[in-house]
Amino acid sequence: MSAPSSRTEILPALLLVFTAWSLLATQALLAPRLGHGAAVLLSFAAVTALVVATRRREAARARGHAAGRLALAALAGFASYSVWIPLIGALGIGLGLRPVSPPPRPEDPLLLVAVLALAPVFEELLYRERLLLALRARVGASAAVAISSLLFALPHLDAWAVLATSLVGLALGALMLSGGSVALCIGLHAGLNLAAVVCGIPPTRLALPAPLGLLAAAGILALGMRSARRDRSGAIAAGGH
Repeated sequence: MSAPSSRTEILPALLLVFTAWSLLATQALLAPRLGHGAAVLLSFAAVTALVVATRRREAARARGHAAGRLALAALAGFASYSVWIPLIGALGIGLGLRPVSPPPRPEDPLLLVAVLALAPVFEELLYRERLLLALRARVGASAAVAISSLLFALPHLDAWAVLATSLVGLALGALMLSGGSVALCIGLHAGLNLAAVVCGIPPTRLALPAPLGLLAAAGILALGMRSARRDRSGAIAAGGH
């Protein structure tokens, strides 16, 4: 995954983020008429269509073994879920956040489609592929990961959700820069979302013990990153000819 060729990429990227936020805000207007699940699904679908339609051509064409990497990263995300929850909880308590009751498991199938299928796609294409890479060209890798993670977290509003998404965003940003494949980020994100639905918050079923989950996730991600690097090396070699 190559960095944006010009520093001016940052302005379109930020405009795209703010436009996405505006579309997501329509949920409040749509929910009284359509219901919460339908409102979320419609707003997520609109943002997904916008982000996909505005992808740079070279990014959209760079597929390689993207489906395989996405599947591997989804397994890694699911496996690592039992590590994230205690980490987020400990940091939240350390920062002075009050313990709260866990959110109910979403039952609305429309909401499940939005959270499990659309959110990982548009959020990773928007915050990691578009915004992060544009920021890196201007402010450097570390600041780009931090800023993109903060902007990724802000729309979630609730303090615990902001903390959780900020931490996950940092990991996803680091994965994007080291792995060079947005498919890995989409997969990891989707796997975490699926684990939250299946295992519960905090995990009470079907979750791996934390040490085993961490080892499994690291090993699976290593395979995905190796595949991404191999495809990237092949693309560079092909371009040289």
